[in-house]
Amino acid sequence: MASLVKALGRVDAERFISGFIRDSGDYTLSRRQLYDNLTVDEVFESASTYMKEHPLSPETRARLEKHRNE
Repeated sequence: MASLVKALGRVDAERFISGFIRDSGDYTLSRRQLYDNLTVDEVFESASTYMKEHPLSPETRARLEKHRNE
């Protein structure tokens, strides 16, 4: 967990872990079941809507800015 927190920040590490707790643990299989019947446009729209409703944490924004400036 410490490595995840170091790499992702506390909030995003918790999000990552919670995704596996809810799913079977097979990330690829769960994503195929979720997205196999959708078009690329539908997946994009879904992701865009999610990002609007769940903005990045300040920790994540700061990390992204740091990497953009490297």
